[in-house]
Amino acid sequence: MNKLFCTVLIIVFLFKTQTVFSNNLIYDVNNIQVTGKINNDLDSRKLIEIAFQKAFIVFVDKTLLSEDAIGLYKIKTQTIKDLIFTYQIVKIERNKRKESILTLNIKFDRKKINNFFSTQGISYADISNISLTVLPILIKEKNIYIYSDNFFYNNWKKKKTGKEILNLNLIDYNLALENIEDLQYINNNKENLELIDVKKIISLNEEKNYVFLIIYFSEGKFRAYIKSFIDNKKIDKKINLKVYSDDKIKSYNEAIILLKDEINQIWKRNNLIDVSTPSFLDLLLEVSKPHDYLKLISSLDSMELIENYSVLEMTNKYIKIRIKYRGKVNRIKDKLLNKKINIQIADNVWKIKLIK
Repeated sequence: MNKLFCTVLIIVFLFKTQTVFSNNLIYDVNNIQVTGKINNDLDSRKLIEIAFQKAFIVFVDKTLLSEDAIGLYKIKTQTIKDLIFTYQIVKIERNKRKESILTLNIKFDRKKINNFFSTQGISYADISNISLTVLPILIKEKNIYIYSDNFFYNNWKKKKTGKEILNLNLIDYNLALENIEDLQYINNNKENLELIDVKKIISLNEEKNYVFLIIYFSEGKFRAYIKSFIDNKKIDKKINLKVYSDDKIKSYNEAIILLKDEINQIWKRNNLIDVSTPSFLDLLLEVSKPHDYLKLISSLDSMELIENYSVLEMTNKYIKIRIKYRGKVNRIKDKLLNKKINIQIADNVWKIKLIK
């Protein structure tokens, strides 16, 4: 490794202290690449600052609604630097033009992010990886296409959007499986598809998250109707799509990109965190083993929504803990269940027990 690369590594420690990175979907932005010639320490600092700017854009794109994100694209570098908790350079390479290629992982500071968005009057989403089943129906010149000859069904997973390529889209799409009964039901109701009872579609009725998508292409008009059920919330929405009169395939491909983005916005809107008003919740832990408390604390520390917690009461049978959190209480419940923590709610008291 030459002196130039050593200089870059030293700057990592001078600029920010490096710590162990967790797989935090909200505050971690990983694998940011920047390229440039490094002739001195100033060049190194400038290149790292470019990485900070790129990471911040990735962060706001994955957590904010589009209308809020766009207003932050030109934020000053110093403001971004103040929001960063730590970062690490994970790889240094050289290209044929003798430029340095740096790959960085960047972690934003949760409390500073909360304060920053609070002053801006912006809420951000408590994002997580989700699996979503989609059934796109194409109606073209009064003909209905469900599985075969349906560009959207055949290309929904093939067409990658820019955000998916950059790993910003955390929705894992599955196509609804072909089903004869669904085919008959949809055809029998093709005149009123927007009023259809999606729960009667067999390929969707047992899915936790789904989108029934009706796409109309007729007489030069292009629009879609989204019937979604995501995170236990039903949302229907109409959206106009752009038509390229001389290129139907381009129209279809851009429609997939726009529809995926719209679904992503619905999902984020469902999970917005109110950063201006934290909430409090008391948990009563039933103690059966000496290490139960430590296991619970480890789980609470890994939950991004929880800002802090304190022990109110402790006996040899139970421990009462008050947590301060941001976001929706149902998300707290889901996250506790995911940590294998059983919950019983009675008289506004959350009695919890670690599942063995």
